[in-house]
Amino acid sequence: MTVKTPDWQRTLELRYWTVNPDKTFIRVTAPAKESGTATLRLGTNMWNYLPSVERTIKIPPSLMLESWMGSDFTNDDLVRESSLVKDYDHRMGGEALEAGDACYRIIATAKPDAPVVWDRIVLYVRKSDAIPRREEYYDSKGRMQKVLTFDDIRKTSGRVYPMRWKMVSVNKPGHETLLQISNLTLDRPISDSIFTQENLRQPF
Repeated sequence: MTVKTPDWQRTLELRYWTVNPDKTFIRVTAPAKESGTATLRLGTNMWNYLPSVERTIKIPPSLMLESWMGSDFTNDDLVRESSLVKDYDHRMGGEALEAGDACYRIIATAKPDAPVVWDRIVLYVRKSDAIPRREEYYDSKGRMQKVLTFDDIRKTSGRVYPMRWKMVSVNKPGHETLLQISNLTLDRPISDSIFTQENLRQPF
C-alpha cells in the first residue's frame, strides 16, 4: 500500500485475511517502524493494536471517518463491506463506460436510520462479469468526497480479480492511496483464531 501526498510518500507491506462480510484482520509487516501494527474487524466493531505502546484500542463510531494508517481509506471503509447490502437501498442508474468497459451504474442510497457514514455510493460494475471498476462516495450534502477505482484485472487463484485499487480524495488534491495486491489466495478455510484480540498482539 503506497500513500501519496504533495509533501511525502510512504509504502507499507500488509497481510490481509477476510471472511466476508463479517471478519477482517490486517497486519503490517514492513517497514520495521510500522511492523506489527494490526487491525481487527468483527462486524461493525473494530480494534487497532499499536506495538510501539503495546496497546489495543477500540475504534469508536466517532472515529470511523478517520484515516486508516495515514491512507485515503478510512476506518469506515473497512467496516462498510458488511453494511452495503443491508443499510443501503439500491437502484439501477443506467449504463456507462469506465476505463473502456461497459458497466452497470448502481446507486446505493443510505436507508433513513442506517448507521453509515456515506449518504450515497455509486458503483460501476462491469457488465460482462460483475467485476467492480469504480466507486464514488458522497456525503449528506451530495458532495463527492472520494473515488475508488479498480484495475490490473486478471485471473488469479481461479478467479478474475482486480489486483490494483486506487483511492483518491477529491477534496484533497494530490492525495491518493494505491493498494497493489501481490499475492491472492481465495476459498481457503481460515482459522477462527486469526480473528481474535489475542492475535492482534501475536508476533508474525
